[in-house]
Amino acid sequence: DWSLLANDIKANYLYFDGFVILMGTDTMAYTATALSFMLENLGKPIVFTGSQVPIAEPHSDARQNLIMALIFASRDVPICEVTIFFHDRLIRACRSSKVNAGEMHAFDSPNLAPLATVGISIKENEHLILPQARGALRVHTKMDTRLLALRLVPGFDDTILRYMIKAGAESGSLRALVLQLYGTGNAPMVKDDLIECLREARELGILVIASTQCHRGSVMMGHYATGQALERVGVVSSNDMTLEAISCKVAYLLGRGDLSIDEIGNLMTVSMRGEVTHTDALPPPPFTSAYQRASRKGRYFY
Repeated sequence: DWSLLANDIKANYLYFDGFVILMGTDTMAYTATALSFMLENLGKPIVFTGSQVPIAEPHSDARQNLIMALIFASRDVPICEVTIFFHDRLIRACRSSKVNAGEMHAFDSPNLAPLATVGISIKENEHLILPQARGALRVHTKMDTRLLALRLVPGFDDTILRYMIKAGAESGSLRALVLQLYGTGNAPMVKDDLIECLREARELGILVIASTQCHRGSVMMGHYATGQALERVGVVSSNDMTLEAISCKVAYLLGRGDLSIDEIGNLMTVSMRGEVTHTDALPPPPFTSAYQRASRKGRYFY
């Protein structure tokens, strides 16, 4: 239970300099990401880790992962974020995804380099580490998970989607819809019914978010005609967030209870825990002018 973990950390926050959380790997990215949003103004390191091979096995990776997680949680100059250490790298939790079920390198940070890598020595990417938080720790335990993530495939029947949206709106069980689209956030060009369906969803008060099916890269909704059509009906971009980050961020923002759907949509491309790259700092789309490419070169937002 995410709220149980958050409350345990809150209860022991003043007694320890850092925290290590051990758990299974299948949902680790989701749990760690959720915790990163639930813990505002975090001033101490929280490191998740686990293993691909059980610790009782001679070739288990559990020992190294645990030892390194303890080291990162107890350093003199700690990285005060929620992170995952696995295999040989420390990655920001809200940038993580499990990408491999059969190898030791189970987790990756698709659109952000690791915060640190471990070899003979520990090498930190200091420019990626978030600045020290200011203010007292605030714990948000209410997460509104009334959302649905849907991966589109060619030839799908959008009638089913229309029924789900209508039923979810009438019952109050659906407040956000995450669409995993093709490439940079493109939908089928000939499916006008789909665009109309998404327009109806927005009119019913459901937040519709576009993400990409690609492991790396970002949504660029204004670049192609289909993306522009989605923008016109109120679909919002998730930029380069992982599905884990989108889901947990939406659940956190909905759970706060003090934001409208439009305000939540506006916050999707705003970095709150380092989970997303600012739109102005994303790589320019293909075939942009030299001036557009030069204007973005070297710009980075945490």
